[in-house]
Amino acid sequence: MSLVRVAVHMQPQRDENGHEIFRVALPMGAFFVQGLDKQELETARIELQEKYRALVETLRPMLPHLREGNVLRYWMLGDVINEFEMQNVNALVFVDKLSDHLARDVGYSKTMIDLCRRFRHKFSDAAQIDPTLSFDAYHRNSFDPQRAAAYERAKSSKRPRKK
Repeated sequence: MSLVRVAVHMQPQRDENGHEIFRVALPMGAFFVQGLDKQELETARIELQEKYRALVETLRPMLPHLREGNVLRYWMLGDVINEFEMQNVNALVFVDKLSDHLARDVGYSKTMIDLCRRFRHKFSDAAQIDPTLSFDAYHRNSFDPQRAAAYERAKSSKRPRKK
């Protein structure tokens, strides 16, 4: 028996009170898949809408804190996204191109979202991260801690140019 999974897109909308909500846009063919329970599909759609809304509401307030430069904040952002993905790894419906949707709905760049996800995948435990190193040093050095430390040392040893 093969597991059927349906890739969906999230559509931002406003409810009657003007609050932002997200609707799952199912592909038309999803309703015609042989053996796919329509009620199960509808339940999965509603659950994903709620989980995605919660994800967006969790990520949005994190943006100002990223600008503070704390490298652990980038890991935390990646961890929240990773947790969402893990909760939905076997779900009937899943968000296709999650980074694209989050870039639109949260206000981070797709590149930053992908970098934070990679950072979290590289370091499964935040205790593995040297908080004295910048996120820039980590990502410019393929998330290798030794290379990141060398990068930071080289960067700090450079003297400013005289004009």
